[in-house]
Amino acid sequence: MTRRGTSPAFALVLMVLAGTVAYVGLAGLDQGLRAARGEGTPGVFTATALSCVRHPSHESCGCDGTFTADDGGPAREVTLHAAGRDTCVVGAEIAAVDAGSDTRVYGPDGSREWIVSALLLVGASVAVLWSAVQGVRGLRGGGPRRPGAVHGAGSPPG
Repeated sequence: MTRRGTSPAFALVLMVLAGTVAYVGLAGLDQGLRAARGEGTPGVFTATALSCVRHPSHESCGCDGTFTADDGGPAREVTLHAAGRDTCVVGAEIAAVDAGSDTRVYGPDGSREWIVSALLLVGASVAVLWSAVQGVRGLRGGGPRRPGAVHGAGSPPG
């Protein structure tokens, strides 16, 4: 029984999908890094609503409200990223930073959102490398023979 490599078509499809995932990871990386460092437009977030969902191992909350930049820009409706029950008190004003998102702002402690982008990039890189190697092996006929492989009856190895 011969082991066949991955088909070149499958490797190409996997590389396209990995490229799409890498694009998503790259698109969020800059904003995630800015948020992690607390860079952006400083301002004040005023909480107007808190909604939480309890999962078996944790609780996830969303804190909606308005953000007003310190430079006097217009107030806009946003969500405070990574806010919990202790952080989001309706009516409370919280120092926040706008790192460039249209829909959310970040607390002064920053964010770990960049980790998701980094994991997407690493995963996509691994998938591209694996599919490239498998595609090349498929084009070469399954790669080199393993030592001790069974050959056809009466034929010499090699």
